[in-house]
Amino acid sequence: MNRTKAREYAFILLFQYKFQPAEIGQILDDFCKEYNPKDQEGYIRSVVLNATENIEQIDKIIAEKSEGWGVERLSSVNLSVLRLSVTEMLYLPDVPRVVSVNEAVGLAKTYDGEESVDFVNGVLDKIKNSL
Repeated sequence: MNRTKAREYAFILLFQYKFQPAEIGQILDDFCKEYNPKDQEGYIRSVVLNATENIEQIDKIIAEKSEGWGVERLSSVNLSVLRLSVTEMLYLPDVPRVVSVNEAVGLAKTYDGEESVDFVNGVLDKIKNSL
């Protein structure tokens, strides 16, 4: 499994977190047993656990840079994509920030459509430049 696919799986797990926050540990364990991400398991666990453990800080950063769009107004897809990328920027220094932004934009385009690309890119660019 490559990092792009691992990032997509991490996004899906963060999407599930929005609806089942109390079960994320079990969901993550079940995912790893079923999909056996091998060399990417550490990355997936790191992203998901860092995001969920630091969700308030991450959401605060997203809200500040989304110019009036509180996290409650964002689509679940966009919120999950933004959480993923911000988590990488804050807690995974081995992931270049520009890669994190580009991959997040690709996920937003795939899962939420072309109309979300500019929004996600703009918010993440502001966050990237402020760090």
